[in-house]
Amino acid sequence: MSLDEERISCPLGQWAGEPGRCQLCNKLIESTRRRTWCSNKCARDWQRNHIWRFARSAAKRRSKYRCQRSGCSAERRDCEVNHINPRNGAGYGPGCHHHLNPNSRGIGGLEVLCHAHHAEVTATQAKARAAKRAEAKAKVKTKKN
Repeated sequence: MSLDEERISCPLGQWAGEPGRCQLCNKLIESTRRRTWCSNKCARDWQRNHIWRFARSAAKRRSKYRCQRSGCSAERRDCEVNHINPRNGAGYGPGCHHHLNPNSRGIGGLEVLCHAHHAEVTATQAKARAAKRAEAKAKVKTKKN
C-alpha cells in the first residue's frame, strides 16, 4: 500500500486524496508554501500516530514513563513501547500500525511496558510464531507423504 493510499484509508484522517487539501483534516491548504498539511498541528498529529519515533515518544509521555501493567513497580525510566498487535518483523516504517490507540478495526495501539514485561510479551509472541511455523511445516510434510 502506498503512503497516499494509507493516508486516504486511515481512520484518524478525513483526507479523500484530493490534491491541495490537508492529508489529515482535508481542509483546503491556503498557504503557497505548504503542500501536505494545512498547519503544524495537523503535521504533528499525523507524525505522532504514524511515524515510529514520534509515536513511541508520545506513548511514553502519555503513560508518564511508567509500565502500564497494574502493580508493576519498575523504575520510571525503565520503559519500552510495545505494539499491541505484534509487527512480527514487518518493520517500523510509517503506517497506521503506530496509532497510539487501536482503531475500530483493531489496527494499531501502543502500550508502555517495563523491560521485564516487554520481554515476557515478546517471548510469548515468539513462541506463538514458532508454533505456527511448526504447524505449517507438519502440513507440508503430511502432503508429501
